[in-house]
Amino acid sequence: MFAIGLALPISPLLALRLGANWIEIGIMGSAWGIVFTLSAFMTGRLSDVIGRKPVLAFSSVLSALAALMFLRASTITELIATRALEGLAWACFWPPMEALATETADAQEVGKGIGRVTSIYALGFAAGSSVAGSITSFFGLHLAFAVYFVVASIALTVLWYVKAPRHVRRVETSARTGVSSLLTSHVVVAGNILGASYTFGLATVMALLSAYATGLGISLFWIGIVFSVFWTGRILGAALAGGASDRFGRKQVASLALVIGAGGFIIIALVSDLPYLATGVFLAGLSVGATFPVNVAIIADGVELKSRGTAMGLYEMVCALAFMVSSALGGVSAEALSPRSPYAMSAAVFVSCAVALSIFLPPRHLKSREVFA
Repeated sequence: MFAIGLALPISPLLALRLGANWIEIGIMGSAWGIVFTLSAFMTGRLSDVIGRKPVLAFSSVLSALAALMFLRASTITELIATRALEGLAWACFWPPMEALATETADAQEVGKGIGRVTSIYALGFAAGSSVAGSITSFFGLHLAFAVYFVVASIALTVLWYVKAPRHVRRVETSARTGVSSLLTSHVVVAGNILGASYTFGLATVMALLSAYATGLGISLFWIGIVFSVFWTGRILGAALAGGASDRFGRKQVASLALVIGAGGFIIIALVSDLPYLATGVFLAGLSVGATFPVNVAIIADGVELKSRGTAMGLYEMVCALAFMVSSALGGVSAEALSPRSPYAMSAAVFVSCAVALSIFLPPRHLKSREVFA
């Protein structure tokens, strides 16, 4: 995630340097989303069959390859293709990683466990974003992408020492299994609605914020700091919300996070000064950070361990579709209406999701209890 944090905020800036418009920047995010959408379910299911570690290793290989492609890119088409490759890399990362995080946590502390994982990867991303701004300001974009390659390669080496569990046995569970059950369970449906909504807001930040901040006259260095503020909020939100959802309920914590996020996006849409922009970005990051571990815990509550890779793959597929729609719609909206309009849309989506959760998600729901054989 340190490597991804380096590359993601500056890839739109490379596109601007090559002459891209808002719509083409949005297409870059959509290319990522299309590939992720088509592959996340399959990679999640594959990790149920062959184990989490091989799929995670392939993700590191693809990330290193994407870094090399960024270094060689000279056209917008090449950048779009590189973002598509990163979509496959992320599809090989998130479903097995999320399943692994829930598998290694105590059954009554799944939210707390995924919250810890979220905090760690968010810390890596925040550090990468900060470094990206500094490197780009003083040494240029290409050195940042070179560091991206080196760190992605290091991640592959570190993965060699990871011991991932492979088999589970059921002790007692109220969870449901099977693809058809994933599509009909109200708990899983609620989790996917929440995932689509928070990803809509996340995509608005990731795909458009750096170019939006440039249009406000903010320097590259401070853009990197703004992204670090976003991920600082995400770290704090993840650290607090996962365990809180174990104690107070998923629905209550998720709803509060959505309201905070809506407020943050409204601030971003209305202000122009750096301090106020950073405030809105922090609140958006706090919301996204809090929502993610609760989201994964909701879905983990609804399925057995042996099917969690598949469930997380379905969840990531839904999120990728939302990312693709948000990036494309945000780009078109920024071009046709105003660069501020995508953030107003994200606020509306967050409020709508809070209403949907009140319908689909029970105040409390049973959790699976499984252990490793």
